[in-house]
Amino acid sequence: MKKISICDTSLKVIGTGMANVLSFKEKLEIAKRLSELCVDCIEVNPSKSDKADEILIKTICNCVGKSVVSCVSGDTAEQIEANYALIAGAKRKRLNVVIPVSPIQMEYTLGKKPASVLEQLKTLILKAVSLCEDVEVSLVDATRAEPDFLYGAIKTAIECGAKTVSVDDIAGTMLPEEFTAFVKGIIDNVPQIASVNLVVGASDVLGMGVANALSAIAAGADGIKVSSVKTDALPSTERISAAMENIGVKRGYDTNLNKTAIKRLVSAIAELSTVKSEKSATSVSEEQVESLSKELSLSALSKIIKKRGYDLGADDVKKVYSEFIRLSDKKEVNTKELDAIIAANALQVQETYSLENFSVYTSNVLPSTASITLLKDGKSHSGLSYGNGPVDAAFLAIESVTGRHIELDDFDLSAVTEGKEAMGQAIVKLRHNGVIYSGRGISTDIVGASIRAYLGAINKIVYEESKK
Repeated sequence: MKKISICDTSLKVIGTGMANVLSFKEKLEIAKRLSELCVDCIEVNPSKSDKADEILIKTICNCVGKSVVSCVSGDTAEQIEANYALIAGAKRKRLNVVIPVSPIQMEYTLGKKPASVLEQLKTLILKAVSLCEDVEVSLVDATRAEPDFLYGAIKTAIECGAKTVSVDDIAGTMLPEEFTAFVKGIIDNVPQIASVNLVVGASDVLGMGVANALSAIAAGADGIKVSSVKTDALPSTERISAAMENIGVKRGYDTNLNKTAIKRLVSAIAELSTVKSEKSATSVSEEQVESLSKELSLSALSKIIKKRGYDLGADDVKKVYSEFIRLSDKKEVNTKELDAIIAANALQVQETYSLENFSVYTSNVLPSTASITLLKDGKSHSGLSYGNGPVDAAFLAIESVTGRHIELDDFDLSAVTEGKEAMGQAIVKLRHNGVIYSGRGISTDIVGASIRAYLGAINKIVYEESKK
């Protein structure tokens, strides 16, 4: 029985179309669900300017043990090094060199001639191989590439050390028999392909993704790219699993997917992602990205603040409104930014707990560990904890010091400046006795920013309790 590898691209789909819909926790939960499904590979694509992506990928690497975490390498040596650093802690890791190979894509996306594209491909692969043992080369729009050029690109990839070669049909115009001929053409003209894994991405734009993927496997492909999130770009994980169970096994191939759990887990992923984006504006995540009119009155903004779970006094509402009006004169403000305004301006209290120092250790062998020392009444109190990623470990260490376990309602990371020394902003929202308390932290160290934000929210809770 030949095992066909399943590479899930859900987190890449989310990153391109739903980045503002899903929270950090929800994206991490999707990664965990994919690992439970036993997908062979989970693809991620870090944003060049989003600090939250960096910590998300690092946290995923610590939470996912069975699946390969495959990260897009980037277009330069510097980007390859930076993106490899994000997945360095993964138990199983892969760098994915992505490059277009059709004439129209090479000309308009890269602005290069075929010979220059091959040179660039070689340079990128050699750099990736120098850092990571497992390197994939993804040849974009491969079905519209000139056959001889495509075969040459695949040979170059294998000669340079790639262990996986993936080809896709982004146009989505091929019929199953055409996709079969396409894959057979690669196998017949590139004998070296037998030494690596050949993975296909079959567009589902015309509803033929499953049929084309099965045709590719029958022709000799070793793996399929899928998505557990609704998209026309690829067939769904659930449909591929069903097709394999009903047709594939009879023909001698199967997957490692957890068939008994797939419907439950895929439904949960859909609830976190696609379904959520289609719900009404009453959902919390939809509210977080709702634009706010600069013409809002104090009373109207107060109602929005109340609806989001905050219980602010009249003075704090006025402070928030004043900052909202000031910011609205410069730019459009949405409800996620309103959370930051509230965290920075409302219910500012004297610190009960302040950060003295912290130390975080993370690796692909042991769970992330955080040691936190806080000051309270002039005395140092230390806590040590393990967690699923550096931020989770740090929050648990704070809980061990304060002796409190408070529900984390939301956690958001964003960049507030650009460049290598960019400042990261963390917003933490804790729910205590039905009320939301938020904290905000800013630092070039996103773990440090997260700790400061968490402490800010904790201090507000302690202050409110002291008044009762």
